[in-house]
Amino acid sequence: MKRVSVAFMMFVLTMACAVLMAQQPPAGGPTGGPTGGGTRAPQTPPATGPMLDLANKLVDAINKQDTATLQKMLASDAVYLDEDGHAPPATRWINKIATGTPAKQIAISATHSQMWDGAGWVSFNYTLTENFQGQPKTLKGTASIVAKQAAGGDWQIELIHGALEQKVAGITQ
Repeated sequence: MKRVSVAFMMFVLTMACAVLMAQQPPAGGPTGGPTGGGTRAPQTPPATGPMLDLANKLVDAINKQDTATLQKMLASDAVYLDEDGHAPPATRWINKIATGTPAKQIAISATHSQMWDGAGWVSFNYTLTENFQGQPKTLKGTASIVAKQAAGGDWQIELIHGALEQKVAGITQ
């Protein structure tokens, strides 16, 4: 009986070690990477075409405080999601982003996009300069937009998500 128990325990330990070793990520991280010999998924290319045009049109309207153009760019059921996950009406976002003295100034960089048949998305980093309590402030963040092509051919924004850049010690720094 002892002989079977010792052999059985050796088998159980061997299997436990094999299972634990199999759960370790490959070298270079879970996607392989340069040191792991695997290949990483290709990065989404920089934005071009209608999605980049949409982002630039949005920036131009914000910088000019052109609320009429911003309203026209939004689909009737557009949703704005802020950095906290709230979903205030998109018209409130327009009134907040396109008002102020002096006018807010936004610049975008690191654009990425993808298009499908009659729909697409664009994301970008932004720097927004505005006055807050009489003092100039600069906010940085990332925005993502989902749009669809309307029957007339214009692109309309269905969803906007804006997030502020955050520095978290030990995680993002």
